Amino acid sequence: MRRLYIYPHRSVRSFPVSRLRALAAILTAVSVSLLVLYFASPLLEMHSRVCIYLLDLTRIPASPVTQIDVFAPLGPAPAADVPFPAPRAHPVRTGLVFAGCLAAMIVIHRRVPLGRNFVIFLMILLFAAAIVIVFNPSFYFDGRMYQQIWLRGEILVWILLPWVAALLFIVTLPSPAAGVGWVLLLQVYAIVWSAVRLAFCLGVLHFTGILFLPLLWFALGILLDLVYVLVFYSLALRVSMRRAGTWRTP
Repeated sequence: MRRLYIYPHRSVRSFPVSRLRALAAILTAVSVSLLVLYFASPLLEMHSRVCIYLLDLTRIPASPVTQIDVFAPLGPAPAADVPFPAPRAHPVRTGLVFAGCLAAMIVIHRRVPLGRNFVIFLMILLFAAAIVIVFNPSFYFDGRMYQQIWLRGEILVWILLPWVAALLFIVTLPSPAAGVGWVLLLQVYAIVWSAVRLAFCLGVLHFTGILFLPLLWFALGILLDLVYVLVFYSLALRVSMRRAGTWRTP
């Protein structure tokens, strides 16, 4: 017996969204985004201070501290002037670091089939940085410029993140109040985790120079922002299902 119609797969099924839930999501997103804009200068300063504290904690020189412009309406932010070796001044060390990193990528490419396209793109970024170092000796890039690029990208993420988070947490989770809590928690995590990642990038800059900066900006920048949003959403779903009694763990 043939059915009159075929049930849609669960991956494309929709669920009803009430007007109150949608309104709560919009109000939460607007409120958090406006708060980020209003307190942008203190947030940027706090972000930079956390980064500088981590550098000092690992005994990486982080002085002098100067002010850098992120976006004119948002005000400046402190930036550590991290010293780093000039690549052309230490060609042997730079070459060995490049070869070691490339060898590690080749091993990962061979052993992890699912990550091959990603590894190939990282190789392209690594080769691009190496070409600039070798064929453009006048090229100059320091830690303050890197921090400026990083903060300009991250402040945009912090402004747009509440909209994505509100859609994921408030609209889809059983409890709208819990969804608001997850939105706020994700926003705080985004700022603190960004400072930790930036400190790591500056530490790599201090020991190896500018060779890995494009690679790190891609792998630890916007791409990792997407990853932790998905991780938070998975955690929120797990917590909600366990509270609802529909999730059973052995």
